[in-house]
Amino acid sequence: MNGKKIIGITGYSGSGKTTLLKKIIQLMVLQNVKVGSLKHAHHDIELDIPGKDSYELRKAGSLQTIIACDKRYALIEETPDIPADLKTLIDRFTDVDVIFIEGFKDEQIPKIMCHRKANAKPLFIDNFTIAVASDESLNTSVPVLDINQPEQIVKFINNSLFKC
Repeated sequence: MNGKKIIGITGYSGSGKTTLLKKIIQLMVLQNVKVGSLKHAHHDIELDIPGKDSYELRKAGSLQTIIACDKRYALIEETPDIPADLKTLIDRFTDVDVIFIEGFKDEQIPKIMCHRKANAKPLFIDNFTIAVASDESLNTSVPVLDINQPEQIVKFINNSLFKC
């Protein structure tokens, strides 16, 4: 997707995707890697506060609203007729070395599947699954990494995405 380095972190609810991703991001930032992240939500998200000016402008019909302060900004874009596709979302990222995508398990991107024995869910491995992060040994066609050893997973990611 436009030459950007991306990797998906997928898995069922409760498999530890966000917990693992937080640790991976922290470790990669310590290695001076500029990280972007994209999280899929299965419900409508509301980032703006009712009654605030930006909310009122958006509700009045503005298709794009940017809320900005000295340290950050957020772009809210209405997509009522055509939901934003993954490529469009990835193209929004600038000046990052890698983009971690949480969710979007059906997308054709390299992904690491999070799996926990306690969930008792089947593995979801497709042609784009490059590894499974699990708390149990598994017999799979892809490498199995210890979900409780984020350093091991970061090393795998670095070898997969940044090998020279």
